[in-house]
Amino acid sequence: MRVDVRELSDWAQRAIASPGDDEIAVPAAALGGDLLPGWYDDWVLFERERLHQLRLHALEATAARLAVHGRHWEALQAAYAAVRAEPLRESAHRTIVRVHLAEGNLVEAARAYELFRCMVESELGVLPTPQMTRLVQGIPPRRCSSAMEAAPTVAVPCRSTMSAVRVL
Repeated sequence: MRVDVRELSDWAQRAIASPGDDEIAVPAAALGGDLLPGWYDDWVLFERERLHQLRLHALEATAARLAVHGRHWEALQAAYAAVRAEPLRESAHRTIVRVHLAEGNLVEAARAYELFRCMVESELGVLPTPQMTRLVQGIPPRRCSSAMEAAPTVAVPCRSTMSAVRVL
């Protein structure tokens, strides 16, 4: 008999604990929804949250392991699955930034950081932690060529600041 919860738990335990690459694929159960949606018994609420946290940690660990093995596309898919499950979870966003950096995509890393920064500032009125900010500190500021300087700018709203983005 196949049980999604058991399959998710088994995979998550292996993904978090295993330093090897024996199990770095993400099973469908890890991408699924919550346990018994619409049920509000105390035991269900507790178990749902436990599985939710287990799933998030396993997705982040799997994304990190996939990135180490050069499987960046799959790593991003696992990291974005964690972000979809918990949009304000900084550790999931840090994983996305790290994968972009591992792949050598500095602009994508900076963009992912800025998206998260605006989101938490707007939603929670806070800034990312120093741990998150350190990831992108070494990225040099973008310089514009004369052709780009002539491009129109579009304001991207962020709660306390407005960032200008050039449209090409």
